[in-house]
Amino acid sequence: MVRKVVNISSVAGTTGNPGQSNYAAAKAAIIGLTKTLSKEWGRYRVAVNTVAFGYIQTRMTKAFEEGDTGIEIEGHNIKMGVPAAAVAEADKLIPLGRGGTPDEAAGAVYLFCIPESDYISGQTIVCGGGMGAVA
Repeated sequence: MVRKVVNISSVAGTTGNPGQSNYAAAKAAIIGLTKTLSKEWGRYRVAVNTVAFGYIQTRMTKAFEEGDTGIEIEGHNIKMGVPAAAVAEADKLIPLGRGGTPDEAAGAVYLFCIPESDYISGQTIVCGGGMGAVA
């Protein structure tokens, strides 16, 4: 039996992202941690891998139009999501043409959890619809 650890990163950690140096550095560190732990924990039959997400459609990344209301927190209205124009631009950069769903994101994690992946360790897969692919 192989035990599994699946860490979560981002395409920002694999390719960088302007304006997000701190975030990209933290996500790249997770990938380095994954590689190191896979070497250290392999003798204990622990496979350690990472899923690096691209744009996943969640309540924090859904499109909003001008005038949309957000959520109220302690009397303050906080807009949730991303401007619709920014979402449309992001979709153009993704080869599959759209952000991923939460179920698709979970599926990427699931791939590392099934017995068929028992001999895979120290790897990072990008769940980004082709975003972040290296030529």
